Amino acid sequence: MIDASSLSKAFGARSLFSDVSLRIDKGDRLALVGRNGSGKTTLLRILAGEENPDTGEVRGRRDSTVGYLPQEISLESEEHLLIFVENVAGELKSIQLELEDIHDKLASGEEDAALVERSGNLQSRFEALGGYRLRSRAQQILSGLGFKEADFAKPLSTFSGGWRMRALLGRILLTEPDVILLDEPTNHLDIVTLEWLENFITSSRAGFLIVSHDVSFLDRVVNGVFALERGGAVRSKGNYTKYVTEREERLRQRQAEFDRRQRKRAEEERFIERFRAKNTKAKQVQSRIKKLEREDPLVAPMEDNASAPAIRFPQPERSGKDVVTVEGVEAGYGDLIVYSSLDFTLHRGEKVALIGPNGAGKSTLLKTMAGEVKPRAGEVRYGHNVSIGYFSQHQMELLNPKRTVLEEVLALPGYRSEGEARSILGGFLFTGDDVEKRVSVLSGGEKSRLVMALLLTQPGNLLLLDEPTNHLDIDACETLKRALIAYEGTVAVITHDRDLINRVATRVVYVEDGVCTEYIGNYDDYLRARARLEDMNAEEVDAAGVKRVHKGKEARREAAKAREEFAKKTKALRKKVEKYEDELSSREERKAEIEKLLADPEVYSDPVRGRELGRERQYIIDELEIATSMWEEAALELEELELSFKGEMERG
Repeated sequence: MIDASSLSKAFGARSLFSDVSLRIDKGDRLALVGRNGSGKTTLLRILAGEENPDTGEVRGRRDSTVGYLPQEISLESEEHLLIFVENVAGELKSIQLELEDIHDKLASGEEDAALVERSGNLQSRFEALGGYRLRSRAQQILSGLGFKEADFAKPLSTFSGGWRMRALLGRILLTEPDVILLDEPTNHLDIVTLEWLENFITSSRAGFLIVSHDVSFLDRVVNGVFALERGGAVRSKGNYTKYVTEREERLRQRQAEFDRRQRKRAEEERFIERFRAKNTKAKQVQSRIKKLEREDPLVAPMEDNASAPAIRFPQPERSGKDVVTVEGVEAGYGDLIVYSSLDFTLHRGEKVALIGPNGAGKSTLLKTMAGEVKPRAGEVRYGHNVSIGYFSQHQMELLNPKRTVLEEVLALPGYRSEGEARSILGGFLFTGDDVEKRVSVLSGGEKSRLVMALLLTQPGNLLLLDEPTNHLDIDACETLKRALIAYEGTVAVITHDRDLINRVATRVVYVEDGVCTEYIGNYDDYLRARARLEDMNAEEVDAAGVKRVHKGKEARREAAKAREEFAKKTKALRKKVEKYEDELSSREERKAEIEKLLADPEVYSDPVRGRELGRERQYIIDELEIATSMWEEAALELEELELSFKGEMERG
């Protein structure tokens, strides 16, 4: 296995870690955790043999093997996907190639007793190594990671970076190494493949060391935690949540010891000060002075991996009840149709999580709502006073590479205080000199944190977030979750972070085959609802042995049809609500214009003009009161109909 002792690593004057010792045996499933910049990725690279430590050594059994999945890869290959995955099988692959060569020679009529004997020996060796299971295992692993059978013959170069990362993970898992090192393996997985990976890891006999920001994932798979803390490396048994509880208890004990020593020192100093001038106490005073000088200096304990600081982000302006409505939308790319007739609505204050397999259409739906993808048919309508904040990974490319992190925040409209900007950045783990880094030198994770900080510093009242936790560490994820919980606007988020869904979501939407199936509540509520649906859709066998199967896809299509009929039934009422919202918006804009004019010296010095504007302002205020009343009545009627419909959907 792996046995590392007394490892240390520094970059220039900055020490990442020192005197770190770690042993990984079969069956160990360890989470590697630590504050941002503590050296987690560097330690993985050292254990994988990709980098050398400054001091210490890494040993392993002579016959042990190690698999390593880095956080970022540059993988280029024209091999077909299945061949790429199988080619890592070492001796098995070389035997397979030699057998194919021998079979070709024998098939061509070449008669050679030595070839026949060699073929028999190779067949025995191939079978002993599990060669006949190689292809089926490779196909099983690739399917588990979300690849379709049609993908197996495609060149690796035709896949995106995320899918290439999955291919490399599949290649590692196929070899069944003794130790597997994974650096953020969940970044490019969806919920379906994430659950498959969890089952694979927990049933594997290999030893694992895993860096991940996904708390739910760690809690499900690990049986121990190895933490790079300020006070040194700490290893604990149990999952991540148990480690956090133990860490907090250690901090409490250290704080209690610090407080006790502080009180004791204060008592000694008071005694010295009180009796310093008394000859009868001189000996005792000197003894106590020397004792204090011998003691180590008091250092207040610092919480390592502290929960992210609580930051209050600006709250958005209030929008209309229906924030965005997608009606009868057809959307796609080229010849690919993702949605043929999609109806979807986000209501004010909702926090909706979009989940489902990769390629199912989650990002297309989000981009459609953001206006990034124009529908081929149907329409997307925005409610009263809606402003959009949109996050996707490509937005990191929009950062100005010449600016510093701090300058990016200060460039936002309305930001005047450097202290305010530093406070916001501190919540996303940019502290001290970090804020002076140029954008051009930031890592992918740092850029992702900066974009998220910029977005949440001046949020719209509709946040559309596509995998916002990718490339964030646990502390930055915690900041994001707290910000979204406190946020009073509307959210639609694509994420596989189940802890985020459980803590933030009020509705879960499962996207597959161009159909959106809605579940009220968070991820746990979704699982319970899905379990009930699976029970309802289970095969029923009658006395004659005839199976009656109610397929989940059919149920989803029926639900989609019901939603479409409901949308048609309430279309007129929705139009009425939108009309009132437009009128309110128009009158509020005119009222603001008048108030601006009334504040103009040229206007208020003209009594006639001032009285005219004053009368118009009062007239608009009266109209606003009437229009608001009519809007509230229509919006309330629509809300009651929607609640009734949702109740029917849940019961049905």
